[in-house]
Amino acid sequence: MRALVIRFIDCEGPGIIEPLLREKGYRVSYHNAYDTRVSLMPEAHITFPLILLLGGPNSIQNNGEDPLLLPYLQLVKNALAVRSSKIIGICLGGQIISRALGAEVKKGDKGPELGFAPMKIIDTQDEVFRGINSNELMGFHLHEDVFSIPPGAKHLLSTDMYPNQMYSYENRVFAFQAHIEATLPMLGVWKEVHKEFLKQGKPDLDHLEEKQKQMEESGKIIFRNILNL
Repeated sequence: MRALVIRFIDCEGPGIIEPLLREKGYRVSYHNAYDTRVSLMPEAHITFPLILLLGGPNSIQNNGEDPLLLPYLQLVKNALAVRSSKIIGICLGGQIISRALGAEVKKGDKGPELGFAPMKIIDTQDEVFRGINSNELMGFHLHEDVFSIPPGAKHLLSTDMYPNQMYSYENRVFAFQAHIEATLPMLGVWKEVHKEFLKQGKPDLDHLEEKQKQMEESGKIIFRNILNL
């Protein structure tokens, strides 16, 4: 099995997901969208039964998308037509999936959502939450654009600030607005790389190690469940 991981900025990698992919038997390939010298494989949606799109600073807002993102929007549309494909998107990646499914992506009307915040599990009986004995879990937030829930999708996670934090579609497409994949070193880098963006709000960055550990524990359960579906 092969998995394609698409990065839109070098500091936002797959985090805890990569070892879970290898544990499941996937051979992992990377494509860096920010390296414009390299084009996306035309048949990537056929070559890779699993596609993971990560976060980044670009925007895929309706009527305001970054042209750089259009090949990845088309990739998701192509992969959706392959019934055996599994697609996972995080932050920007989740927004790209949302556009491909006909949902709206726009700038959030409450400003950027930044730092740690708990997320409410909307359906604790959903298969992706099997093994999580709580009604909520921790997420790290680093976005100002938000997506709506596409027609036919199942809403799974919400926060007080922005309700649309995760959904599934046909039990093979999974879009996250929040980050639950980030390792502790990744968060340390993000604090520096995104420090100007973080100044736009009052992010909860206290007890970073403790909260990241909590987030990682639940994140591993969720991603393992997704890979096992």
